[in-house]
Order: sequence, then C-alpha cells, then structure tokens
Amino acid sequence: MNKRLYNILLIAGVVAAGHFMAFEICHIPTQLELAAILGIALIYPILRFPLVGIYAIFLICPFIPFVRRLYYLVYGRPAIDPLIVIGDIIALLVFSGLFFELRSKNLPKTYMHVIGLYIVYMIFRTFVFNISPVTASIVKLENYAPAVFLFFAGAIFSRRIDHLKRLWVITIIIGFFTCIYGFKQLYTGYSDAERLWFSSIKFTTLFIKGIARPFSFFQAPAVFADYLILSMIAVLMFLSWSKFKGKIFLYLLIPLFFYGILITSVRSNWIGANAILFFWFVAFQIKRAHHRTATVIIVVLFLLACQFAADSLKNDTNMNSFKDIVGDKFGKQEYVNLMVTSRAKAIINPFEEHSLVSRVALWKYMFTLSANPEMALLGRGLGTLNADSLYVTYLSEFGYPGLIFICGIFLAFIFNGLKKMNKLSDPAATILVNGIVCMDISLALMNLTGTHIHSFPGDVYFWFWSGVLVNLSAVDKSTSQENINP
Repeated sequence: MNKRLYNILLIAGVVAAGHFMAFEICHIPTQLELAAILGIALIYPILRFPLVGIYAIFLICPFIPFVRRLYYLVYGRPAIDPLIVIGDIIALLVFSGLFFELRSKNLPKTYMHVIGLYIVYMIFRTFVFNISPVTASIVKLENYAPAVFLFFAGAIFSRRIDHLKRLWVITIIIGFFTCIYGFKQLYTGYSDAERLWFSSIKFTTLFIKGIARPFSFFQAPAVFADYLILSMIAVLMFLSWSKFKGKIFLYLLIPLFFYGILITSVRSNWIGANAILFFWFVAFQIKRAHHRTATVIIVVLFLLACQFAADSLKNDTNMNSFKDIVGDKFGKQEYVNLMVTSRAKAIINPFEEHSLVSRVALWKYMFTLSANPEMALLGRGLGTLNADSLYVTYLSEFGYPGLIFICGIFLAFIFNGLKKMNKLSDPAATILVNGIVCMDISLALMNLTGTHIHSFPGDVYFWFWSGVLVNLSAVDKSTSQENINP
C-alpha cells in the first residue's frame, strides 16, 4: 500500500512539474521567477554537495549580465533586478552547506576570525551609523558581504587540487569565448538587447564619442578586462602545470587576452596585465625569498610612479596641479572643475578617463573630511560613496579602521603567498600560490583607481582563492604524507 501511494504521488509530482515547465516554456518567466526557480533548484544539491555550488558560481555568474540584457527584449528594466543576487544566493548556500565543517577542519583560525568579524561589522554598519537610508544600504551590502563567505569555502576546499585546477580550466574556456564575443562587439556591433540596455543606463563613460566600448558578456568594460586578466593567470599556471603537445595554443591565448584587455581602454587593467607578466616571468623566478619580496615591492612602487608620470606628461596636466591640490591652493570651484568637469573628458577620450589629477583632488577631499574625529573613526556607513579607489572608499565608508583593514588584508594575503613559494614541496601547490599571488597583486594595483572586488569576477575570485591560499600548507602536508605512505 505504501509503495502504491508512493508511485501515485511520484506520478502526480511529475505531471505537476511537467505542466509547470510547459507553462514556463510558453510564457517566459519574469526575472524574479527565474531567480526563484534557479535558487530552488540549487538548494538541495548545494547543501548536500557544497562543491556543486562552487562550480555553479564560476559557471553561472559570468553570464548573468548577458541574460539580464536578453530580458530587456521582453520586459522593462526593473529598479532592482533579482537576477543580480543569483551569485549571492549560491555563495550563501555554499557557506550554509559548509557551516558545520568550519570547526571540524584544520583551518587558519586567525584569518577565519578576522574575516568573520569583517562580515559582522559590515552588516552592523548597514543599519547603524549610516548616513544612507536603510533600504539603499541593504542594496549596497550585496556588493560587499555575500562573496566574502567564499573565503571560508576556499579554505575548506584548498585540499582539492584536482577541482581547483578545473575551476581555472573553466576560467580559460569562458575567457576565450568572452574575448571572441568582445571582438564581435568591436568589429560588427551590438545586439538589439544590448542597444536597449544602452537606452536604460546612465553609465556615460561606457561610451567614447558616442560608441560603446566592448564589454562582452559582462556589465562593464573594466569587468570584461578583469576576467581576461584572470584568464591570463590561468593560462600561465597551466603552462607550468601541464605537459602536453600543442602548448602553442595556450601560448597564443596570452596575446589574445592581452589584446582583449587593450580594446576595453581601461588603463588600470593595462597596468595589471603588465604586472602579471613581469611578476610571473621575472620576479617569481628569483629563488631567494628576500630578493623576490624586495623586487615585488620595488616594481609595485615603480608602477605607481608610472601612473603619476603618465598623467604629468600630458599637456593639460602637470606636477604643479598635484602641488596645488596638496598645498590647499584649490578653492571649492577648482575642486568641482577637477572632480566633475575634467572627468567628463572620459566620454570622448579613454586616455583621459578619470584622470589621476581629478582623482587625487577627490581623494584629498575625502582625507580632509576624515579629519573629523567621528568620520575618522566611523566613516559614513556602508555603500555611501565610491571614491574611484577601493582604499579611499573604505576610508570614506568605515573611517581609518576600514582603510587599515583593507590594506592589511591585501598585504597579509600577498606576503603569506610570497613566504609559501619556497616552503611548499608540492609543485602543483607552488604554481597555484604563484597564480593567486599574481592575482592579489594585480587587484591591489588596480584597486588604487577603482573598486575591482565589489562585483564579479573580482569579488568571487579574490575571496575564494585567497581562502585557498591561506590554507595551502595543509595541502602540502597531506601531499607529502601520501608520498611517504603510498
């Protein structure tokens, strides 16, 4: 009787599911319905097997902006698009599935506690001491908190080198197709869905002389360039990992990705791409740890100097402008001209995009406002200002404690990786460390003039792979033990 009842219920469920699917096929679900369907479909597999969620987030997130634009052919642009939170839902499901493993695994407790307190503090500042309305702050929290939970997932899965390699394979494959699609946009134009999207946005610096810069599947040219930088890192790692015929095809991907980065006209990503190639082929080949670390520091300082020099050599920008800003010789109107009028030149010339002088003016203004004790200690609250620099943004939103934290976490990850380069005995883990450190250094440089870890791919890759990095010693120990006891 129980078996018959089970069969009846099973058949009824299949019929109901088939009717629902047929309805949705004939009637395109709204953005909210699609987000709900995908979220419900992923709940059990991710909670049961959290690794499924890791693959899902690396496979699904690159295409969410593309799907969102397709919806503009059917539905209007919503005030808040539910599809944006699909990646956040997956990240939270992964964390929920791994929650009870956080105590049972041999994890770096200091990092775990610091990152955990960081999440709690961000949520707290969403509702307390925030000059923005609560609803607006909750929306901004989406740019900060969910991806950070992937740090814990990275630390737990750091032992799974086989799966970690597959994630970088996924990055290379998707990077190749996004690059090709970006070239299609550059040379043959944009689709109807993308043209409808243009009419609904206020992102003026997307355009140069009325023509949109290539952005491929992503939401902006800078994000497209970010993904190609990560794809380039993946290629470099596989050139060292794998021994197979036809490596020439992998080598050809490097200039392909580099050209894709160039056509986005995002100068900070140009610097990030050059930095990756230098660190991988030169700095990381130095055997002595102290010499290698010193080389990294010198090159980073040199790249920063190049940014200032590039701006100071322009006709309309010279070192006197920096002196005037630093020396308080600018009045209110001069600041307005620099921070608003001058920056509008990005619309017609990508080399003027957010010129460094105008950014320095904005940063100086933020530091001046932070002289107030309350602002210095607390800032304005989460999501209240994007200062065209991750570090100054954290100063504005969380005060000097926020600035110290974000600088400290980058330095901690980078120096943690530099120390491990000579200490790990497993070659595969060592190459992975090199790639992650390259990524962290590149993001640290690019975040000087942008916020590259507040959206995909920067947020997912930075937090997940940094979690892998800090626990990679456990991988090496387990690998060594397997070699001793085969």
